[in-house]
Amino acid sequence: MRCLAGLLLLCVYTPGVEGGGSGYDTFVHDGTPALKLTDIGDDFVRHLICAIPLLLVGIMSLLFVLVLRSKLMSKATGKDIQVDKLDYLASKVKSGSIAFLTEEYKYLAVYVVIWAIVVAVLFSIVPMKKDAATDGVRCAACLIIGALMSG
Repeated sequence: MRCLAGLLLLCVYTPGVEGGGSGYDTFVHDGTPALKLTDIGDDFVRHLICAIPLLLVGIMSLLFVLVLRSKLMSKATGKDIQVDKLDYLASKVKSGSIAFLTEEYKYLAVYVVIWAIVVAVLFSIVPMKKDAATDGVRCAACLIIGALMSG
């Protein structure tokens, strides 16, 4: 739960520069964190403090993608500029890229399954918490879910 404290410290403090490199000499890093999450008693508030910056960055990223998509979709295509060969070439590129991704995901699926088995075995033998028999299965499931979500 130290994610925001580390992020705040990284944003405010640049090593070797007083004032965090911002031009202000009011902040001198003495080793104390900018925010101690352990002092916040409510778990919900701690989680909220950690999640809000990530949520805001995610929303800004989605807005950026929407702006870029709208600009791209407003551009003329092959039939709009009377160049039908351009649409033909675009369809060939699209079908080739889909074929490539299909083949790549076949190999990637095998790779992920192998690593999921390795992770399950390793974390079952040496669990993260003492007497936690489900660590291997949970870690393998997280690896598989992460791989599915990234593809």
